[in-house]
Formats: sequence, structure tokens, C-alpha cells
Amino acid sequence: MPEKSSRPAQTRLTSEARRKQIAEAALRSLQNHGHSGLTARKVAAEAGLSLGHLTYHYKDMAEVLAAAFRLAADQVQQAGRRALIKPGGTPSERLDRFLRAGFSTDLMTPAHLRLRIDLWSAALTHSEIASIERALYDSHRDALERLLDHMAAGYAYERIPAVADLIMATLDGLWLDWLRRGDEQAVKNGLDGCVLFARLRLGGS
Repeated sequence: MPEKSSRPAQTRLTSEARRKQIAEAALRSLQNHGHSGLTARKVAAEAGLSLGHLTYHYKDMAEVLAAAFRLAADQVQQAGRRALIKPGGTPSERLDRFLRAGFSTDLMTPAHLRLRIDLWSAALTHSEIASIERALYDSHRDALERLLDHMAAGYAYERIPAVADLIMATLDGLWLDWLRRGDEQAVKNGLDGCVLFARLRLGGS
């Protein structure tokens, strides 16, 4: 009679579920090891799978990397959506709430911020990752401009693109500054300054 294996049987998942499992493992590996340290073996080990599973479900590591970054982008977008659907507040208060959503405790960890920098870096050489990064930027900016539109008074609507340019650049700078110095007050001051600038330029409340 054949001896029973002591290893637990692996749960059979659909192809889509297995791809998600691998992408989630790749995301954790990125947070732990960074973009430069990511390997197929580390992803497979993190997922508890063989290397064969990776090559069966993804054509190469670039595709795995793109799937992981897509998950990370979804996390950032979800934080913004939660802030947008929360009712109440003046236009300025809603803008403030939206901006601070990107600096919540779960997004301001060294691992997540390093992941953001890795995304920017990988976008320079991988076209699919560049499209993910661009879609994330466009989605965030579109939501921002809609909020600024509610703030604008009189003939200030033509100033919205310039105000959005400054705020988007400031947000990138605040993430980098937090990663370098971890100064919570500097982040608060920067976000307060974004809201104040929007009010001054757009005449909103």
C-alpha cells in the first residue's frame, strides 16, 4: 500500500484566482525586497507555489510585476474613492479629505512608499507598467479636478489645471519627503498648503 504524503493537498483554484494569488505574493515580495530584489523564486516561495505555476499563469516576470503594481494602484484608488463618497462638508473640506486619504496610516509605511518609487522607476522601462502608472495618475488627477471645479468661483475655472499641476507635484514631493525624513508635521503643513492655495486661486469656500 503506497505511503501517504505528509504534505497538505494544495487547494485547486481557478486560473484567475491563481493569477491573483501570484500577483498578491509578488506585491508582498516587492514590499519586502524592492523591485531590484524581486525574483521568480522569491515570488513562488511567497505564494507557496512551484516555479512552474508562475510560468504557467504568467508569460514572464514583467507580466507578474505589472499585475503586482496593478494591485498596488487599486489600493491607492480605493482610498481616494472612500474619501469621495463620504457625505458632507464644504468643497474645501472635501478636497482636504481627499488629499489626506492618500496619506493614511496604511499607505504611509516604508514598504508602500518604496513600492511607489519602484513603480515610478519600473515605468521608465516597462510600457505596461508605464500605462498602469499613468492610469493611476490620471484617475487621481481627474478626481482632484472635479473637486476643484466645485470650489471654483466666478471666472476661476480656467485656473483649475494650474492648481491641479501644483497639487499633484506637491503630493509626490510629500511622499518622497516622508520616506526620507518621516516628518508628520511637514506632511500636514504641505496638505494644508495645498488646500489654502486652491482656495486662494479659485476663490472657493
